[in-house]
Amino acid sequence: MAGITGLGSGIKIDEIVTALVNAERAPKTNQLDNLEKQTTTRISAMGSLTGALNTFKTAVDALNKSSLFESRTASTSSSSVLKATAATTAPAGTYSVQVQQLAASSKVALQSVSGGTEATFNSGTLEISAGSSSISVDITAANNTLAGMRDAINEAGKDSGISAAIITDDSGSRLVLSSTKTGAGNDIQVAVTEDGVTSGNNALSGQAFTPTVDPDDAEAFLKPSSDTGAGGVITQAKSAKLTIDGLQLVRNSNKIEDALEGVTLDLVSAQSTTDLADGKTINLTVGVDKGSVKSNLQKFVDAYNALMSSTAQLTAVVKVDGSNEPVTGPLVGDSTVRNVMSGLRNEIVKMTGGSESNVRALASLGITTSKDGKLSLDDTLLTEALDSNFEQVGGYLTGDDGLMGRLSGFVSGYVATDGVLKQRTDALQATKMDVDKQRESLNKRVESLQKRLYAQYNAMDSLVGQLSRTSESLGSMLANLPGFVKKD
Repeated sequence: MAGITGLGSGIKIDEIVTALVNAERAPKTNQLDNLEKQTTTRISAMGSLTGALNTFKTAVDALNKSSLFESRTASTSSSSVLKATAATTAPAGTYSVQVQQLAASSKVALQSVSGGTEATFNSGTLEISAGSSSISVDITAANNTLAGMRDAINEAGKDSGISAAIITDDSGSRLVLSSTKTGAGNDIQVAVTEDGVTSGNNALSGQAFTPTVDPDDAEAFLKPSSDTGAGGVITQAKSAKLTIDGLQLVRNSNKIEDALEGVTLDLVSAQSTTDLADGKTINLTVGVDKGSVKSNLQKFVDAYNALMSSTAQLTAVVKVDGSNEPVTGPLVGDSTVRNVMSGLRNEIVKMTGGSESNVRALASLGITTSKDGKLSLDDTLLTEALDSNFEQVGGYLTGDDGLMGRLSGFVSGYVATDGVLKQRTDALQATKMDVDKQRESLNKRVESLQKRLYAQYNAMDSLVGQLSRTSESLGSMLANLPGFVKKD
């Protein structure tokens, strides 16, 4: 508004100007609103198409890896006894394994003493060894209690796998030493040297320990005694013993990497004495990783079908009851969508490889096209193809000339940072920005028109007001003239 208007003429200038301005603004505003709505919808549609293509490309790229067809699987008939993993270098095969004994580390209990954790000892040095690993622990006035010795051993042995704990039994309190080093010959031994510097309630030499063979069991060491407090072996260090196809193996670890090429064996437990006596074995099977190939092919089929559904929605034409105008998808008639789907179909149906190959098309893998254009996978046919032509399947799918390599290259032309869809989206964004500029221009034009109309109508109002006042003045003058007769 331009102040108070229409006083001179009584004309409703504000209403007239508003109506004229709105009549000027409405057509262009509607045009810009429709263009902005259409552009925003198409930008969103391009985003949906790009997302579906990227998901499809991810599935394609997962199949376009030679390593997928080089990987191996290793399975056993009893994972509670034996587990296995296989590298790509592992040859396929089946093996019979017996696990007779697990590798074990040493744990020993030293001579018990009275006084609990605060029991004291003469000063000196403890030399603790487990096979080729050894530590030296100085016992001084600062640490000559049972608890102090435990802490000193743990500090000195943290990098050697040697540790100490205190257990109190009926005979008193004692140090229990453990080692992480498995294998026969790695039993813990303790040598003691007293230096006479500090005296305690117990001789440090009493903590010396050498495993002693049990006279009742030549294959075992004496156990510690809770009656006399004598030290002994809690767990004897042992090597793993197993056979592979009847061949004997002895290893110092339960993780065996040098028995079968490319295969790592993890021994979980030994077989029972009865099973070993009966000659029962664990079956170990090393083969190609067909499961991963199947899984990735199913993801490929699912991603392609999802892409088909997405493009169908984006280009749909749906008739609505009672309306002459059908509801259309935001990309109906779009050449980009047609080109994408046409290019993908051409690659999928293309035959490759020579006549000597048994795998030349997706149909050879049990993947066929349904009436609606989507793919379906027959697991039985796929299993047969992988069982009989595993390497040919890999050759058909992988590499630049393989199906997945060709599909990946084709899709990349659309979803790359400088691809077709990015260029289309950029053009639509530019259109949307142009709509904003046109709105600004329209607002300026309408503002100018409003000012001009107010100026014109206010000038007219002023003129009409002046004429009215002049008319009233003349009428008054005439009424006062002699002989003027006023008519009632």
